Amino acid sequence: MPQIQQINQPRTGAFLHLFKQRYGLTVSKMCALFGISTQAKFNSIVRPAEGRSKDELLDPTVALILRLYETHDFLVPLNNELSLDDTFRMFQRVFGKNRVNESAFGQLLGRSAGSGYRWLSGSGNATPQVGIVLERMRHMLGSGMEEPEVCYLWLDIVHQEYRARGLTPPLDDINPQQLLLQKYPLKYKYLAP
Repeated sequence: MPQIQQINQPRTGAFLHLFKQRYGLTVSKMCALFGISTQAKFNSIVRPAEGRSKDELLDPTVALILRLYETHDFLVPLNNELSLDDTFRMFQRVFGKNRVNESAFGQLLGRSAGSGYRWLSGSGNATPQVGIVLERMRHMLGSGMEEPEVCYLWLDIVHQEYRARGLTPPLDDINPQQLLLQKYPLKYKYLAP
């Protein structure tokens, strides 16, 4: 397996794969970092080092960007979103492990019940839209909100959208507005009946 520091080797899909692993980046983040047009294009050029494409050279500009990040890692805009696993565990801490399973997790992020399982088993990647949700949740936490507040606010939004579509939302028996009012009475007094 090539090491990222191998200066004298031209950059290949295997190096890009190592970079993705090293920083724990999603495919959509990698596409944004390297100017790769689609996730399908990224997947066609990136293979694990032992794969057949390990010797296929990267586009010259992509290779130059990769070398820039390798030699100046402070320039790598690290993932500024919660990981799917961290978000799953946060929902479990707030709502209970027995209530938030993989199926409910996928639905909480606006996707199918099967999506949560695929994400957490590593057999699927989140969409860019889910990445935006995860980034906003990290921002909320970083701005001083507690995990329960973030989760209650998000669940309220989820319930609103599901009900507007005539669907039964995940965790339907939980009243997030009531929980917000109980835990943060001054901040959310406008929710009082």
